[in-house]
Amino acid sequence: MVGHGGSIVRLTGELEETAVAGWYRSARFRPDPARRESGGLVQRLNWQTRTRYYETLVDQLQATGGATDGLARDELAAAAGQRRPSTLYYLVSPRSPGSLAGALVAASPRRLYEKQRGERVLDLLVTETKVWSYWPHREGWLGALDDLTVIDRWLAAASLIRVVADWAMCSRSLATAASFAPPVAAVEDLLRLADGGRPGGATADRPTADRPGDGKPANPAAPGANGAGAREASSAARKPAPPVDPGLAAVTALLTTVVRTAVEASGIGPAFVLAAVHPSLTSLVSAAGPGTEKITAEVADVMTQLEHQLPRLAADERVRIADELTPRLRAVLTLLAEGR
Repeated sequence: MVGHGGSIVRLTGELEETAVAGWYRSARFRPDPARRESGGLVQRLNWQTRTRYYETLVDQLQATGGATDGLARDELAAAAGQRRPSTLYYLVSPRSPGSLAGALVAASPRRLYEKQRGERVLDLLVTETKVWSYWPHREGWLGALDDLTVIDRWLAAASLIRVVADWAMCSRSLATAASFAPPVAAVEDLLRLADGGRPGGATADRPTADRPGDGKPANPAAPGANGAGAREASSAARKPAPPVDPGLAAVTALLTTVVRTAVEASGIGPAFVLAAVHPSLTSLVSAAGPGTEKITAEVADVMTQLEHQLPRLAADERVRIADELTPRLRAVLTLLAEGR
């Protein structure tokens, strides 16, 4: 993007100002003018408590394969070294000033958080833990966008898909939790890219997409573990359902597919996950027409990965990939032949 006077406006500047990015910074750090060597910031005392909860949840999800049904708040708190289970509610409740849910209610123009009937405080913890686990991947992605001076929204969105797929492959149990819900940070980033930098912008006018699975990843649930939570859930149940945000639903569904594909498919890389959702991504983020050199380079990259991975796959997996890719490859070759 080119600003006034011909200067290049950093795409990452927009992405660093999302609601989730603001929450992460404020949840981890507090201002301290005396700490000039650390940029005037110091880590909050309760950040260690948060990360202990996050780490404990990851460990327990690895033991259950991503299932949360058998997890209990009291047991999780004890495993995290907390004597009072209420500490968890204080950290993640939407009424708490430092919670992700509370930050999204206050700062996001999109309904990235909505209270859901019948869900638990652990669902809110899963949502925060996914963001925490994904954050190093996001920082690496933003750094790459800056280093390569990427200002094309389609290229940024395509690389985001690869990064989310890579995170899911590295954190399979956590990624599986909540019906393969993607990190809400990735949801907001893709919404921002699709909206052309306007929060709550263009994607809100797109056709409605079906909401994904059970977990509704962009809408973590309100806790119902105590009487107050139960009364809130009952009150919410009597309210009419808010209108569906088509852009949010479409982005959430796409990224849920990315996570599910990355977790369930064996022997593939992020490039193949991107290929699987390419049509859906193109409908959300307009792609500038690339040059032939770029197209050839990207296809060659995918083919190189395929040649490397195929010998490692079992026969039935190669047959499944062949059944899926052969018709598409034939169609592409036909189009190339027509141009001669």
